[in-house]
Amino acid sequence: MKPIHFVLLFIASLIYFMNGCQHEHEVHQLTEPVSLEGFMQHNVYFYLKDEVTEEERENFEEGLKALLEIPHIYKSELGVPAPTEDRGVIDSSYAYTIFTWFESLEDHDLYQVHPDHVRFIEDYNHLWENVRVYDADIIYAR
Repeated sequence: MKPIHFVLLFIASLIYFMNGCQHEHEVHQLTEPVSLEGFMQHNVYFYLKDEVTEEERENFEEGLKALLEIPHIYKSELGVPAPTEDRGVIDSSYAYTIFTWFESLEDHDLYQVHPDHVRFIEDYNHLWENVRVYDADIIYAR
């Protein structure tokens, strides 16, 4: 390869690489999270009955996933107890938990009466022993 071809290939590779790095940086800037300060968080813990079958449990989980698609929800997450060490203050006796964020109390209230939410309660309430709800106004988020 002639020296000039090597230099041109090197310069072209360098420009391509630099453009690729710049593009990744721009994408990163576009995906910065929005602060959730001022939002309302609605956390629900489901304690299922001991006699719930595996099939009922799977159906319940699918019902939770569908529930989290209600359009008034800004952001949602579905979880199960983490395998953390027992520290006396840890409650791992629930089966599922959902975390939902709403931009306003009005959005939360619309979610509560949404037909999919009402139907979820009607379809699955026979499976749970207890439900605990914790609502919070977010005053700090990082």
